[in-house]
Amino acid sequence: MTFSIILQKNYKKNKFMLSNCYFYFQPRYYNGEISAYEALLRTAEPDIEVYIENIADHVVFDLSIIRFVINQRSQLPNPEKIQLSINISIASLLNESFIEACKVIFEHEKNIVLELTRHDVTDDFDGIQQAIKDLKTTDVLFALDDYGKGYVNSELFLHLDIEYVKLDRKLIKNIDQNYIAYSLVKTMYEKIAKVLGKHIIVEGVETFEQLNLLKQFGDMTYQGFYFSKPLTVDNVKPTKSCSYNTTRKSQSFCDQLERAIYDMNRAQNSQSIKAAITHITQLDKYNIIGVSPNFFDVYNEQQRINKNYNELLEKKSNPHFLLVSSLISTCDALVIIRDSEGQAIYNNDRHIKYLNMDLVDYTSAQVCEQFPDYRTCLDLDKELLNSDTCFIVSNETVETEHGKQLYQTYRQKITHFNQSFIICSVYEANDSIHIDDLTGCYQKSYLDTTYARVYQTLVFIDLDGFKLINDVYGHSKGDEVLRDFAKTLKYMLRDCDAVVRFGGDEFVLLLDSTSPMVVRQRIETIRSHIEAYFLVKQLHLSFSYGIVDMGDGIDSALNKADKAMYLQKYARKQ
Repeated sequence: MTFSIILQKNYKKNKFMLSNCYFYFQPRYYNGEISAYEALLRTAEPDIEVYIENIADHVVFDLSIIRFVINQRSQLPNPEKIQLSINISIASLLNESFIEACKVIFEHEKNIVLELTRHDVTDDFDGIQQAIKDLKTTDVLFALDDYGKGYVNSELFLHLDIEYVKLDRKLIKNIDQNYIAYSLVKTMYEKIAKVLGKHIIVEGVETFEQLNLLKQFGDMTYQGFYFSKPLTVDNVKPTKSCSYNTTRKSQSFCDQLERAIYDMNRAQNSQSIKAAITHITQLDKYNIIGVSPNFFDVYNEQQRINKNYNELLEKKSNPHFLLVSSLISTCDALVIIRDSEGQAIYNNDRHIKYLNMDLVDYTSAQVCEQFPDYRTCLDLDKELLNSDTCFIVSNETVETEHGKQLYQTYRQKITHFNQSFIICSVYEANDSIHIDDLTGCYQKSYLDTTYARVYQTLVFIDLDGFKLINDVYGHSKGDEVLRDFAKTLKYMLRDCDAVVRFGGDEFVLLLDSTSPMVVRQRIETIRSHIEAYFLVKQLHLSFSYGIVDMGDGIDSALNKADKAMYLQKYARKQ
């Protein structure tokens, strides 16, 4: 359906008529859902841009467009839940009558984004900035439209207090055909999104290949024929409310160091150079570029810092360095490097994806607040830092929606310029082949893995009374009792303990405790609980056990524990 409109508005000396025009609405997508619609003006003219440039009074034109589009939205169900993006000339913001009229409109009409076009018609940055500030009191949002189209003032206006920057369609037209075009867009994204903290909108997405390449850059909003053609107003639906990350990230150590070196090199005198070097000294706590706090000739120190910094940059672009960096960044392990204070200075892509956050941006206290179990990681780091060894391995169990997941963690202590660091590599243990289908315990084969060898104590358990239950009630009931026993047993143990179904009604417990007395007390408590639990179900079930130290290895421990268990079983029968 095409909507023809005739709008006529008399102002004191201006009479403006918008005739034989109609609107389509182009959906915008964020995270796969429609987040807004851009109102697209269409006319009988073959070139819409020529038509707009020939408008005599853009202030009246823009106000007429705003009023009409909002009126169209008001005819729809739940209009307040539909975000509309409306194009206006940036110069209209310099007109006081336009600002006052917009304040009246937007006092009641919310969820509006004004897209600023025709950047070259003014270079009054301060005037535009003040107008944006005035209109933001009404909650209206702003976008810089057509970035990359060639307007001279676009770079200047990037620094306006706007929420969005919209890349012109011609920028992405050939990114799937030309690496230079792809690199250009990537550079723009880095500058606008990561440095300026603006949310990027990309228009003209027409193919899957374009979308796939754009998604590699990061968070952004898309519009184009790949998602949807422009819609008539009766097809416009409420939009998804989105929380965009439009705030600039806190500067990383490298960013701060680069800024400090920039300040040093632009300093005008020895005093300001010395102040900048002092700042670099404070930042360069890892001696990455070898800054010396004891300097006398500030100009020589300046040259030395520049030389070391340039060597660092060259090393970063070295093919071997890039290969190693890529291997660590994308390897199968979750890799994190922390300093002696517990501050993360690096975590690879897999680690970031697993936690859904980059720990480098947060203090250790903030991470512990978000993930209470993280305190255990820091405690293990300190244990290694304070020990004579430089390497430890530990098993860690994490509760997931699919049950318990075992991870094997390798920690290595390294020292660099008298600073200690912990490199932590976490591997997901593929234990699916070691899980018993009936009880959910580990299978006997688990005892042959490296995970089993890190425990200190082994307990061999054989059920008492199970054969009678099996004979009287049948195997189905026997299976039910085994499942119930295993579930109750694991409930009374710690997450770090391992339960292995050795075979039939025999089980092996692997514990990290080194005190036989403490272990014996725990097992006696568990046995009393098991007996009472099944007695309520009118079943007589208990177990006999043998406890041994694993110092001589798994095989030796199994033999000793098995003999100790049978001795106890015989004594209990007597």
